Amino acid sequence: MLKAKNILIFGGDEFLIDEMYPVFKESGATITWINSSEIIAKSNCKESALLFDSIKTVSTYEKDLSSLIGDLNSFDGVVFSLSEGNLRPLSMTKPSNTESLFNVNCASFIELVRILQKKKKLNLGSSIVAYSSVSSLLGLKTKLAYGVSKAALNAAIVNLAVELAPKKIRVNGILKGALTIDINHEHVKNMFSVGTDTAGNSDLGMSTPEELARLSIFLLSDAVKTMTGSLIKLDGGYSLN
Repeated sequence: MLKAKNILIFGGDEFLIDEMYPVFKESGATITWINSSEIIAKSNCKESALLFDSIKTVSTYEKDLSSLIGDLNSFDGVVFSLSEGNLRPLSMTKPSNTESLFNVNCASFIELVRILQKKKKLNLGSSIVAYSSVSSLLGLKTKLAYGVSKAALNAAIVNLAVELAPKKIRVNGILKGALTIDINHEHVKNMFSVGTDTAGNSDLGMSTPEELARLSIFLLSDAVKTMTGSLIKLDGGYSLN
């Protein structure tokens, strides 16, 4: 579905990359996947560890990102997969924690799109897909700052959709529930063990990385040229309970 298209995938941990990368490659797209140096080595992508280290300081991140984007070819599609999460009750949610999550989960997305536009790296008719979370819709224990940062990302998605529509650029979001690989993360194991998250009990079960990749490919493709500003839930029905 993405034959001859040049796609930028920004973020995503090693578990996600291992499972999703082959699906994207099978779509026929040329993939540039930017993440930490260890993960990039697996995918033969451009090294940018410094960029990800600087996201919590937005001014430094802007400089590093602008330099990196300037060296890349233009894109027909962009997937924003960068995300940071932690478990903190209100009593432990300090301003620095909230600021860090907002910078990584939302401000970095806005800045990525701004720099891509400024550097003229988004081709006519291109599509942007951002990964958000159903935590932006639900009240969940210990996920206050995370949920707020993802809700801000949702707002960024729909507002950018309006602004970029005249340029024939689409912007959509996927609100993920728990994925089958998330249990590899210690903080997710802790959430299940203390009963603060029951995503694994959703009626249709947990979504897989392959499902996420296929939905992303559909949104990036020319199959939906008029779909923009949409927030699609992929959570096995978890948010319906």
